[in-house]
Amino acid sequence: PLLLRPGRGMILHETARGSPPVEMLQLYNYDANQFARLVREVLCELEVPYLCISAGKGSPQREVLKELSGATTVPFIVDPNTGTQMIDSEAIIAYLVK
Repeated sequence: PLLLRPGRGMILHETARGSPPVEMLQLYNYDANQFARLVREVLCELEVPYLCISAGKGSPQREVLKELSGATTVPFIVDPNTGTQMIDSEAIIAYLVK
């Protein structure tokens, strides 16, 4: 079942930074994945520019995801500015709002 979260991802978060990162973050996700959606909402609230990479079944990006993370689990984020790569929505959100 889909849970509605009105307003999420549409309002600027209080920890939003003033200047965007030099390089865009890369978020590997599936469109219908609820954990990836949580990360997308936080990225929007923080106004962090990111590249949303769909890595669903049948996608060529799925193999890229597997090479990077060792699995096909999403969400998976790559921050080329710091070299950080991580999986798990809670860890990613904590990283983003720090």
